[in-house]
Amino acid sequence: MLDMGKKIILLVALACVAAACENTAFGRCEIDCQGDEEILARAGAVRLGPEEVRAHVAGKTEQWVRGGAYYEESGRLEVKWRKVKSETVWEVGADGSLCYQVDAWGRRCHFYMKKENEVYMLDEGRNIGVRAMYDGNRLKNIKGYAPAAE
Repeated sequence: MLDMGKKIILLVALACVAAACENTAFGRCEIDCQGDEEILARAGAVRLGPEEVRAHVAGKTEQWVRGGAYYEESGRLEVKWRKVKSETVWEVGADGSLCYQVDAWGRRCHFYMKKENEVYMLDEGRNIGVRAMYDGNRLKNIKGYAPAAE
């Protein structure tokens, strides 16, 4: 668990980045517009390796703000984003990046960083957030999900 001082620093830093380092209620950013990855690293978070990523996602549903993904242990991936469902495959690279190809988005990769018990999902260096992780396929329980007609 992060101590309160580090949580406040991390939240202020992320808020500062979100404000594109403009003047904020906190004054001018003192972090020179660092990305979330660097902020998390400075707070002590470490990037997950390939085996840790596989263990973190395989057989689980990752819920995002507007959808989610189910990562089958076999490498099959179901993605639901804003009521659209796609199926593809997922793979983890040697650097721990999790990648997949969806027609609407092209090839996408993200990675994970961990600080104590908190795991952060980063895409292009930004913490894009995971609301919850569930065992098994729980996509049908995610609001707005409409399974394909069978």
